[in-house]
Amino acid sequence: MILNFFGPPIYHTAMSEEHLSMLKDIASKSTDSESVGYDLAGNIQIQNEAIVDDKPAFNRFVEYHIIEFCTLVRHGGGNFTYNLGNGPWINYMKQHEFNPLHIHDGNLSVVAFIDVPEEIDKEREQWVDKTNTFAAGMLEFIHSKSSFSPGYAKVTPKTGDLYMFPGDLPHCVYPFKSDVTRISMSFNIRDLQFT
Repeated sequence: MILNFFGPPIYHTAMSEEHLSMLKDIASKSTDSESVGYDLAGNIQIQNEAIVDDKPAFNRFVEYHIIEFCTLVRHGGGNFTYNLGNGPWINYMKQHEFNPLHIHDGNLSVVAFIDVPEEIDKEREQWVDKTNTFAAGMLEFIHSKSSFSPGYAKVTPKTGDLYMFPGDLPHCVYPFKSDVTRISMSFNIRDLQFT
């Protein structure tokens, strides 16, 4: 589905069990891979290159979601080419870590949530009656404010969620206090060309 918070489209879906299982396998193989945090915005200790053994299966996963996004946004898919540049990478986010407001290069950015511990939801629920900006672990998209739009939208990631959005859409990820690890994969789709 396309989330219409404001102008730029944000694609949100629940990944299939097959895709989620593939990403869990990649995440488990990537815990000791090369760190790529020096090239990323995240204030996250462990951000590693994703070890993708079955590249054709991973490419089918990526292409499936590009087709879904483009079909919903462009009212028709079509043939296309792309590249993943220096991705994907795995974020092993721990308590107090966060991603500050940033953008990505490329046409589209993707974040796939591989494991979101329930403790983060419980932590957020503790603040519901205490503030109108409870945000532990939430992903926030920010766009220009107008009199008919607040200019931002927070989403609550769940295990298996996938978000695809324009790479130049500012976004951030809020920290959480729970002593858990949230695992996500991110990558950028570059040089997207329709033929």
